[in-house]
Amino acid sequence: MQISNFTPNDIHPFLSMAKDEGWISTRHELAFLLERSPEGCLVCHEGTKPVGFVTAVRHGRSGWIGNLLVTADARGRGIGTSLFKQAMQVLQRSDVQTVWLTASLAGRPIYERSGFRVCDRIRRWEGIGTEPIEVHDAKPLEPGWEEIDFLGWGDSRNELLAYAASNGTAAGTEEGFLVVQRLGSSQQIGPFGALNSATAEKLLEQMLPGTGKVLLDVPSSNRVASKLLTSRGFTVSNEVDLMYAGQPPAYHAEHIYGLASMGSMG
Repeated sequence: MQISNFTPNDIHPFLSMAKDEGWISTRHELAFLLERSPEGCLVCHEGTKPVGFVTAVRHGRSGWIGNLLVTADARGRGIGTSLFKQAMQVLQRSDVQTVWLTASLAGRPIYERSGFRVCDRIRRWEGIGTEPIEVHDAKPLEPGWEEIDFLGWGDSRNELLAYAASNGTAAGTEEGFLVVQRLGSSQQIGPFGALNSATAEKLLEQMLPGTGKVLLDVPSSNRVASKLLTSRGFTVSNEVDLMYAGQPPAYHAEHIYGLASMGSMG
């Protein structure tokens, strides 16, 4: 067993493994992670075969661990634990104050033993329309939108927001913003932040009409978002724990209507 930094050549094997697990990951996301945090992109090989992956990326004073995946035939041998520990070390060396991740019911006890605490649940919502949304040329996020995102997460995540905007279409006002990202044959809503429910509702109405399959991950404690999505015909398809370790974050879910990723980067 050998753990090393993964390269662009490892993207295809990872995406193949992720698809087998029913995960939603894209080449664009992995390319961003390799550019933004090459030291945090780790792969475990047995011989020449990749059997495990994990990613770690820093945003300002916080970091995210995601994409922890081990092939079914290699589980139970400590590979996932070793990858997770090395990812934590990468973030600790970069002096982050808070580390985030999302955890399944099975994974939660493992992370709790490493000092992680649950602060919320993340629900995956799905909606179905009649035709794909028209995705226009990428529009850069405006500075005020970065401040709204900061209100939700308590940290500056400008590079992540710019990545998301480069992968889709952004819209917003002084009181909120929404990005629709390409996600294969589907679309992802997020990042999606707002100062109030009225703004969130207007942005969703503006960007949602006529869309095909749409996905978004939303904090369950944002009950306004849940009510809004339910009224638009969205249903919950999955739910995981949102956990953190280190300094308690200035987290305000009432301003978070959609994560910027499918759980891997925040």
